[in-house]
Amino acid sequence: MKEKKSQLTLYILIAMVLGALLGYIVYYKAMHSLEAIAAGDKFNAATLTQGFADKIKLLTTIFLRLIQMIISPLVFCTLAVGIAKLGDMKSVGRVGGRAMLWFISASLVSLALGTLLVNLFQPGHAIDINSNVNHGSASDIISHTQEFSLQSFIEHVFPKSVI
Repeated sequence: MKEKKSQLTLYILIAMVLGALLGYIVYYKAMHSLEAIAAGDKFNAATLTQGFADKIKLLTTIFLRLIQMIISPLVFCTLAVGIAKLGDMKSVGRVGGRAMLWFISASLVSLALGTLLVNLFQPGHAIDINSNVNHGSASDIISHTQEFSLQSFIEHVFPKSVI
C-alpha cells in the first residue's frame, strides 16, 4: 500500500506565492493612487495602505502571539529530547557542564558589559523625577486608560506565553 505523503511543503509554497501576490497588489494600488495624486486627485496612498494594514492587524497580532507562545515549549522539548538521546549519564554530564559553562560565561560577559555601559553613559542622570509628577485625580487617570474594544479582547485571548 502506498503511503500518503505530507503536502505541507506544497501548502507553504502556495501561501508564500499568495502572500507575495497580495503584497504586490497592495503596492500596485498604492502606486496607482500616487499617480492619481500627481494628476490632482485628493486620494492619499497612505490612506489605502494604512486601511489595509488596519484590516489585517488582528490576524497578524494573533499569528505573532501564537508563534511567541510556542517558542518556549518547543525549546524545552528539543532540549529534553536531545538530552534523552545522548544515552549514558557521563556524556549528559559533559554536555550539560559545557552548556552551563557557556551560559554562565555569557551571562557574566553581558552583565559586565551592561554595568560598564550604564556607568559610562549614565542613562536618566539628568531627569528630575519630581518635576514630571502629575497630581491628578483617579478620574483623570481612568479617563486616559485604553478603552475596551472587541479587537483588544480577541488579541488578549491568545497569550504570548503558556507559562
